Amino acid sequence: MSESERTDLDVDDELDAGQVWRAQRVVAAQSLDAEDCRMLLSMLGIAGNPDAPEAD
Repeated sequence: MSESERTDLDVDDELDAGQVWRAQRVVAAQSLDAEDCRMLLSMLGIAGNPDAPEAD
């Protein structure tokens, strides 16, 4: 992996609230039940409550 690729990955590590909110919605829609949803959100590191997303 080149230095520029590593730098690109470091910059993209932070997700904004809108990205987290959309990811949570997708996980919730595809989960089998509430426990499955909680487990998947936790595994992905997006289990918290993000700020309200910006209007698109």
